[in-house]
Amino acid sequence: MSLRPEIAKWLESRTEEIPINSLELLRQHIDNDIISQQGEHRDAYFQDAFFVTMEDGAQREVRAYIPYGMEAAQSRPALIFAHGGGWCLGGLPAWDRTCRQLAESTQHIVFSVDYRLAPEFKFPIPLNDYFTALRFIYHNSQRFGLDKQQISVAGDSAGANLVAAACLMAREIPELHIRHQLLFYPALDSLMKGESYQKYAQGYDLTTQTMDYCWGEYLVDESERWHELVNPLMASSFTGLPAATVFACEYDPVRNDAQDYCTRLLEAEVPVNFILLEGMIHCAIHMMNISEASLDIYKKIKLSY
Repeated sequence: MSLRPEIAKWLESRTEEIPINSLELLRQHIDNDIISQQGEHRDAYFQDAFFVTMEDGAQREVRAYIPYGMEAAQSRPALIFAHGGGWCLGGLPAWDRTCRQLAESTQHIVFSVDYRLAPEFKFPIPLNDYFTALRFIYHNSQRFGLDKQQISVAGDSAGANLVAAACLMAREIPELHIRHQLLFYPALDSLMKGESYQKYAQGYDLTTQTMDYCWGEYLVDESERWHELVNPLMASSFTGLPAATVFACEYDPVRNDAQDYCTRLLEAEVPVNFILLEGMIHCAIHMMNISEASLDIYKKIKLSY
């Protein structure tokens, strides 16, 4: 279908370029932009926060979003979430409302991980931070009132990349069982070979040029673009990976990444639910203040157990 009228109107309103003179200012601008897309009036409440010690001794925050009415329940399902932002942008406060919406719509506790950002912390540090938090929550499931058999992973954009890579890592650890992977418009192909990188290169907010910049910020060396934990599409095998729910936006440079990932999973006989968000653009799950179709995304999430 054509671009949704309300999104086209919003894109037209963003033609003025905002000068950004530092990475810190860019991060502040992106966070404020995300919050404005969600609508500041939306409930951003989270009930708990704690810190996890990383491999190098660093402490990273994890926020827990508990659906209303499940505060005292036991054996609860969970989603371990990684936010987007091109590995170099984004943070917990800007994703508060999205995580709350995800928790309420799925009736899962959502744990949002504050992994360290590039370029200060390049691959594999953001991935290792996320994976360390995932293992900590998994092995402390009783403390958090979780059903260890119902722990899934989720992320959007670059965060979905970390999630897909973490699934590859978890496959090598028999005692770490990931039930499901929920990916929103994942950025998976560091080589950017898909047709969508040309077809939707510009004009839809996220550009192919921006994606290339983000990959460059994330990686230490260009040779890492072929590493399967950077580029999960390069994995030698998809056998044994968790069942997947994957959303792709119609007008998005990374659209083919999601489609190609689903193809590889299906070839390995991994159950997949692929949803194309027609008329939508990258960051669609945040656009609750712009389009009713954004809220509809959450109604389409099906996590099979």
